[in-house]
Amino acid sequence: MREMLISGEPGAGKTLLLLKLMKEFDNVIWVTTTRTAKTLRKILKNDDIWIIDAYAGTNVSTHPRNLVVSNPFNLNEINMKISQVLDQIKGETLVILDSITGLLLYHDLRKVVHFVKNALVKVKEKGASSVFTLVKHAHDSQTKTSLYAMFSTVVELLKKDNKETRRFVRIVKSVEYVEPNFGEVKIVRDDIILPGHIMDYIMRVLKSR
Repeated sequence: MREMLISGEPGAGKTLLLLKLMKEFDNVIWVTTTRTAKTLRKILKNDDIWIIDAYAGTNVSTHPRNLVVSNPFNLNEINMKISQVLDQIKGETLVILDSITGLLLYHDLRKVVHFVKNALVKVKEKGASSVFTLVKHAHDSQTKTSLYAMFSTVVELLKKDNKETRRFVRIVKSVEYVEPNFGEVKIVRDDIILPGHIMDYIMRVLKSR
């Protein structure tokens, strides 16, 4: 199963981990629900990736690889945009949805679960890998449990603020035994460094056949 959920609070390192993972794929489709495509592309500094904007609602960018969902409230249109891009690219592809939390601001849990299920099936049928994100502590226990249940692998990024900020990674759910399933994370400049055995596991999941 080549799908994964990354859950973490703001500042825990989710975006840096996504940037690290996308370097391992020929193609990247990034669905953004919390930023415009124009803003995201400035952050990523990458002209090659495909960005599906499920936030702006209007096309404010002329970049050929920015696709804007005309009605962000229409979850089916997001899936259609994903299929549209998957149908025209070849090679190893990673589909990123950042984040499910953005969808839950406008839709109830039932609709979002249905959308996520359809998106995961569609991506799998096309032979691509997928990483979805969730903002930790932003949802009640029922929402968290329902969303965690949809993914074969769930990785949590944690941040502890005392005298200094320390970050950790924990594998909450996995398709193989990983020991230890917890370790410290280091952020060095624009890179995030996970314990080697955990990073290896993440890549095995996303690159599995």
